[in-house]
Amino acid sequence: MNPILPDTHLPGGYTIDEVYGRMAPRVRDEIVGMWMAERVLGPAEAQRRVAEVVVLARAADGELAGIATAYVAPLAGTDRPYWHYRTFVRPAHRGVWAIAPRMFDTAVAALRAHDHPQGPLGITLVVENRELMRPAMREEIGRAGLTLLGADTAGRDIWCMHFDGSVPDVPPGLRPRS
Repeated sequence: MNPILPDTHLPGGYTIDEVYGRMAPRVRDEIVGMWMAERVLGPAEAQRRVAEVVVLARAADGELAGIATAYVAPLAGTDRPYWHYRTFVRPAHRGVWAIAPRMFDTAVAALRAHDHPQGPLGITLVVENRELMRPAMREEIGRAGLTLLGADTAGRDIWCMHFDGSVPDVPPGLRPRS
């Protein structure tokens, strides 16, 4: 569990549920609808990506507040498989800081336990949101157990966590980050 987020209820009655590989069709439709309403993904990509949903967050009134997805692919510059993790929290719910860390913790536990045929070594994040590259946010991400490997050619931070607790090597092609 994330040391900066105690294992207690989330503020405001939010809930986090692990749903990987076991979502009812109505929940899948709800997630696709959320992506469409928020103009995050087009219809075809939303339909494809819904199978990657690992965790969902709901507000006290039941509204879908956010989701976390993951897929297995090699870490950039290597042939080693990792879970590539993504999070989306609806703008109306972004003020509840605890949603994203709790979704991450729940997803890590689920993905660590999942018996994937490619045997992912851990989790990697490609940070697309520049707000998450500020020093204070980098500290928070590091406290969650991830190691900053560097930046890709687009300047996005690349973070990684090995399930066995070892520190990941920096793959070729990433620029060092301070």
